[in-house]
Amino acid sequence: MIVHVALPIPVTKTFSYFSPDEWGPYIRKYSRVAVPFHNKTLTGFVAGIEEGTGKGLKEVAEVLDPFPLLTSPLEGLVEWASRYYITPLGIVLKYALPLNPHIERYLCVKTNARSLGALDGMPLRKALRATGKVDLLQYLREGSATLFDTLTGADFLPADTIGGSDAGGEKALYAGAISSRLERYLQLISIHLEKGNSVIMLLPDYFSAGAYFSRTLSAAFRDRVFWYGSSIPLKKRMEAYFKARQGHGCLVLGNKSAVFLPVNRLSCIIVERDEEDEYRNEEGFRFNPPTVAMQRAEIEKAALFIGSASPSIESYHRAREKRLVFIDSAWLGERHYDENVHEAKAASYGLLLDELAATAGKVLERGESIAVFTPRKDYGSFIQCAECKNPFLCPRCESVLSYHKETGRLACGACAGDFAFEERCRHCGGNIIRFGQIGAEYIEEHLKGAFPQYPVARLSGNAGKKRAKPPVLPGRQPYVLIGTQPLSKLYGIHVHALALFGWEDMRRMAGYRSDEKMFHALINLLDALTPSEVFFFMDSKRKVSPADFLNMEAFYIDELNKRKASDFPPFTRVFLAEVVKKTKEAGLPVVQRIKEALAQKGLIDHMAGPLLKKKKAYRWKMILKGNDEILYQTLLEIYDMPGVRIEVDPPNI
Repeated sequence: MIVHVALPIPVTKTFSYFSPDEWGPYIRKYSRVAVPFHNKTLTGFVAGIEEGTGKGLKEVAEVLDPFPLLTSPLEGLVEWASRYYITPLGIVLKYALPLNPHIERYLCVKTNARSLGALDGMPLRKALRATGKVDLLQYLREGSATLFDTLTGADFLPADTIGGSDAGGEKALYAGAISSRLERYLQLISIHLEKGNSVIMLLPDYFSAGAYFSRTLSAAFRDRVFWYGSSIPLKKRMEAYFKARQGHGCLVLGNKSAVFLPVNRLSCIIVERDEEDEYRNEEGFRFNPPTVAMQRAEIEKAALFIGSASPSIESYHRAREKRLVFIDSAWLGERHYDENVHEAKAASYGLLLDELAATAGKVLERGESIAVFTPRKDYGSFIQCAECKNPFLCPRCESVLSYHKETGRLACGACAGDFAFEERCRHCGGNIIRFGQIGAEYIEEHLKGAFPQYPVARLSGNAGKKRAKPPVLPGRQPYVLIGTQPLSKLYGIHVHALALFGWEDMRRMAGYRSDEKMFHALINLLDALTPSEVFFFMDSKRKVSPADFLNMEAFYIDELNKRKASDFPPFTRVFLAEVVKKTKEAGLPVVQRIKEALAQKGLIDHMAGPLLKKKKAYRWKMILKGNDEILYQTLLEIYDMPGVRIEVDPPNI
């Protein structure tokens, strides 16, 4: 028997091995096998089987799974995800399946034959050593032995015994406030659990939305609620895995890997705040869980409910085409909003900050609290010498630097460089330094000086290093809370007034999605903080009309019209191809090969770029747009070129 194995390496092709007769009966599609590869032994996944002697092929070393771990619908889902996200099947499967040692750790043997009585109740790992893997696999195959997990006590059955449901596949997108969304979630989950079916609910993260919904839903559904994800201890995660796989009437909460979880009697998938960037998986397999959830609902004919205060443009477009959109924007007008747009010339932040402080003072004097949103978390950016006008640039990649006063250092957002702050210009030696933009650290310092008698706190994330945690706020005393995007998370913080400082600068931060990012930031701040008053502090040169973003249906329609005219998502897919090499000489031939591959298929007009930048190494970026099947196939060929990385649906272009 010849076995074609997908390995979890960045290569799209499969590798062929010969299976000895002892392993043949236990090899099934997508089961894990250990195979030799370049003087190592790797865990791979069986992608195909064919008859043959396999002359000259290396042998499969071992079958790792006692039986398949993927249901038939999930097999279809990983195949779709591999193609849709231009990612090798082995890498997708490595992410989609829990690690084998984690499963074996909680499995024990149950025997149905007297001759095997010594194995009864024995941990699987110990039983494998006692009998040998081939013999134990045979016992399991013939039914003289079965497995059960120690966390739930339930039989651990093959994935193909996991059933679906007949609940129907109703689909809907609901845009509304958190209170009304939660009410709908409770009703929907109750209906499905009462029928003995199970529900997957995807949440942006564990620390804000996850904690918020876990508390509320656990109070309603008690021991039927489980969280599945890497953010919780392994034992709890595996308990959720076994409960969802073998039980029924479960509610599984998660944010990324849960979308691939085998769930018995799955009848509904709920996606909360599908637009959040926290969903995007950036390591190894780059994918967007809400998009995968939509595809899984189609494959398994499950109900799908997308809920958010501001659903993504892509989700709105899909639902609108099928007439499945329900927008409840009345909550935006239920409270009193004062759209105070404050203007200043030539980015006079001193004047704007004084106006912000005056407004905050009036709120605090009334005994009420105020939150201040700004898109930048640092003290200042776009640092410039006032004498020679030269900017402070990164010595590595020549991008603009930001100053963090807490650490007293300069940071580069492009290459993650970290440098000491010198208070003199490297060009002319001048010591008068000014900032073109200011951030949360600067505003915090200014407002602490203005209101020493009130608590002033800051809430901002530090991507890749630590998660934003809400500060401890006073119970009754009014306070000022300053923050960036984490202010819009569901931490349960509520204020009377919200001020947006520099919100319009987001138009320069997110490419073609800039207006959508501004929309999400504004609406989600209102959703999370529930303010009664809103104030906008904007530079007159970049002033925008908040009214254009508060009319939700009009915003969606206008944004879709612009995307269609520009040939951007959701109408045309976008791919980022990046070549990374240490030298120009090493990178240019690869860039040329990409161009030649596209030219041969008549796709060269689909490419924009390349754009060359030096960020630690030399990087060439190319954007490709199109929906053609031939483009997908060509991208898979490009993926295998050394030094090439492909990102599908990049968030910022």
